[in-house]
Amino acid sequence: MKNQLLITKKTRTTRLFAVLLVAVVLVGVLAGCTSRRKTTLTIASTITAADGGNMSAEQIQKTAEMLATVYDDSSFDVRDYLIAASRGYNMLADGYDDANYQNFTTDDKTATAVQILEAANAKAKDKNKIDRSIFENLNEADLGKLISVFQTTVDTTATGGVFDIILRWIGTALNWITMHLGFGSYIVGICEFAVIIEILMLPFAIRQQKNSIRQAKLRPKEMAIRNKYAGRNDQKTQQAIQQEIQELYQRENFSPYSGCLPLLLQMPILIALYRIVVDPLHYVLGQSSGVSSALNAFYTAARAAGGLGNASASSSTIELLSGGTAQFEGIGSFAYYTNGGDIWASIQKIGQIPNFNIGKWNFGVNPSFSHFNILLLVPVLTFVVYFFSMRLNRKFSYQPGQAAGQTQDRQTACSNTMMDVTMPLMSTFFTFIVPAIVGVYWMFRSVLGTLKQFIMSRVMPLPQFTEEDYKAAAREMAGKKPKAVKSENAGKVRSLHHIDDEDYDDTREAALARKAAIAEREQAEQAKRAKNSPVDAASLKEENDHGEKENDQN
Repeated sequence: MKNQLLITKKTRTTRLFAVLLVAVVLVGVLAGCTSRRKTTLTIASTITAADGGNMSAEQIQKTAEMLATVYDDSSFDVRDYLIAASRGYNMLADGYDDANYQNFTTDDKTATAVQILEAANAKAKDKNKIDRSIFENLNEADLGKLISVFQTTVDTTATGGVFDIILRWIGTALNWITMHLGFGSYIVGICEFAVIIEILMLPFAIRQQKNSIRQAKLRPKEMAIRNKYAGRNDQKTQQAIQQEIQELYQRENFSPYSGCLPLLLQMPILIALYRIVVDPLHYVLGQSSGVSSALNAFYTAARAAGGLGNASASSSTIELLSGGTAQFEGIGSFAYYTNGGDIWASIQKIGQIPNFNIGKWNFGVNPSFSHFNILLLVPVLTFVVYFFSMRLNRKFSYQPGQAAGQTQDRQTACSNTMMDVTMPLMSTFFTFIVPAIVGVYWMFRSVLGTLKQFIMSRVMPLPQFTEEDYKAAAREMAGKKPKAVKSENAGKVRSLHHIDDEDYDDTREAALARKAAIAEREQAEQAKRAKNSPVDAASLKEENDHGEKENDQN
């Protein structure tokens, strides 16, 4: 085919829909992979004065409200500062280092607490500021009461709706696969889990492949329509192309959007399964979501406040579990919660946790440039795997509007190149904010998806057409009368019905087919008239014979 095809409006819409769908999924993943740090401080509904304290209930209430607004509006974690002060440490001291918090002790806890309240009050907005006299007489009893105002009680019972229960059942199955078929290795378990899921979702893939085959079978006729308008790039001509293609689909009882249904059904399933993989504490090991949040808060809280002092933690509980459960023993006395002992008792019931290591390297933590190790290969390999898998998937699947052996037009090639680079880059970015084991899981699923598409292309191959098939389709479509289109290129109305128009740019085969069809119709009409009027035909013959005799005599 000598002409290059333009991306049709339908194709652009489909591409845009696919990009938006992927973007929504990735944004959801990004939102789920951010830190679970609480953005608000919840104040107890009933506040009373502390026994032996100097502050009234009203003063404690006003101070707590000021602290809550400062906590919400800035990175000043006043709760950790006050808890550290109650434990005898001053986080406001010059050069404070949480890794060596033992070197920053304070002998006067109340003076340190007042200093913290003054710093918080200075950061508060004008409408939230309070008078210093409200808290300047604070004593240790008031400090303890003020800390207890922000304490919460964690529900250690793994309850939830029907959807959550179903996911925990699936997570239990994943745990069995990991421990019995994966030899305790979580990466082996989730890869085996991914294979099983692909097998269960095979009906969706078969339906999608059947839809691609149906669309591919219409390609010669669609190409004939496009070739009929070759070289005409104006809007009205493109609209005429789309209208004829839609009419072709209607006659063939085919909907180009039917292939989107399997994709739409798969996406929520894949997202749900992803949540199971990244949150093994809740779905695989059966802990409540409250316990997961509590461990995350304890994991990131300052060491001076009794936490583990990690800079951040993703919503993936893989990172929390990769260091073992013994590290969370201190949560029993952690001042964030009223029932820290119950939380620790619940964690002790977990038993054996999966192994997140590959060899001697812990893949349960995030790759980081601050630690140059083998984990940094995960983002690099993620980009490579996603890049080539997208190109291979395109090769093994049907590409609408492109004939066999035909090169892509510039706009299509540019769009594909953008997708080939943008999507792997986004996936690579996400591998830095999730544990490395999740990146390995993504790569495995990508390879598995490409392998599945390759197998489908061999078991249910797309139809292949020869040049003769395209010519036959052109002859078949030649009998239809296209509508007149005003070409912006020519500046005048050109009737596509008249094949002898000088400005009609058509392929040689289609033009010859139309001429042959018209000639056949004219011969058939003459034969029909001759058959219906024998006298006229005889007279015509006599006249011809008489004329021939006269010519001979002359």
